Amino acid sequence: MIARLLREPLFQFLAIGAALFALYGLVGKRNEAPEKIVVSASRIANLGDGFVRTWRRPPSEQELQGLIEDYIRDEVFYREGKAAGLDRDDVIIRRRVRQKMEFLAADMPEPSDEQLAAYLASNPERFKSDDQITFRHVFLSARRRPNTIESDSKQVASVLAGADAAVDTTALGDPFLLGEEFRGFSATKVTNQFGERFAKRVLAMEKERWQGPVSSSFGQHFVFISERVSGSLPSLDDVRPAVRREWANAQRLGAEQKLYASLRERYEIVVEAPPSKAASADVGR
Repeated sequence: MIARLLREPLFQFLAIGAALFALYGLVGKRNEAPEKIVVSASRIANLGDGFVRTWRRPPSEQELQGLIEDYIRDEVFYREGKAAGLDRDDVIIRRRVRQKMEFLAADMPEPSDEQLAAYLASNPERFKSDDQITFRHVFLSARRRPNTIESDSKQVASVLAGADAAVDTTALGDPFLLGEEFRGFSATKVTNQFGERFAKRVLAMEKERWQGPVSSSFGQHFVFISERVSGSLPSLDDVRPAVRREWANAQRLGAEQKLYASLRERYEIVVEAPPSKAASADVGR
């Protein structure tokens, strides 16, 4: 009973809300002059060196600035979390304190249908269904026709030139394990079945005429697209769990950023001059 209660989303939201309220109460009591966070030149060099070890190249100016900002974010959350007593019993203190602070920032009540509908309408690309095609093909196996596939392709092409969907293709090609017709295939599904190059060509083809050959890892294909269905935005009822999940994630990220911005104002940030480009090049060697 208790275990099931702990898994309930409403209980978790209430627990997070209570923890966040306590957190703001703790950090809100600090009224002393701003502390100073100094990002030293040696620290910046270390950040750049870590980037080089991972990516085998020096960071760009923008990437280095991102590393510095992330270090400052870590330090702000670490100091505020430590002041709130969140560092007790943690092994990897700095990272875990930041994670705790960001988790506690996610004070999210259950969204209303109006909020979810507004989020769905504002982010259609996240939930729109994929475009789909229905097609059939004539398949020439590279394994069965290792020496004649090119000449056989020319012969099939001449037969299918000007033909429509009613043409009998039974004797033109080879059996294909996955079948001859594929209904309602998205770009992802076509790619998964036939490969990226095949999918790119077929998805750009016109409807209602035979085209090809199109190569795949299996051999060559002549393709007839009979139907295209454009992707559409589903109703909220059809995608409610996904919309709720995305909405909650957006709210969490917004709350984290808002909390971080308010906490960062407590600090005087000093970033020393980063190493020169020549020094950065030496790090990369």
